[in-house]
Amino acid sequence: MEFNRKDLEKVLSLDDESFKNLTRTIAEAAGASQAKTEMMLSNPDMLKKRISRMNEAEAKQLIESAGKDKSEEIMNMLRNRGVDLGQ
Repeated sequence: MEFNRKDLEKVLSLDDESFKNLTRTIAEAAGASQAKTEMMLSNPDMLKKRISRMNEAEAKQLIESAGKDKSEEIMNMLRNRGVDLGQ
């Protein structure tokens, strides 16, 4: 699985509503609680800022922390939303 800085920047460049929708979908796939997800999304600018500080390895680790099957599902979601993962 490849996820690089360019991919991360594409996610961060989404408008707030698209970013929130994508984040909700990823959080659900990763098994995060809905309440915690909504709390995170109450300030999308802050969340984008925190994510923007991640390096490629940290972003990849975050996605992979959901487990093999879920991380593949997340990567497929990103690919389907137009994030070019080079695959």
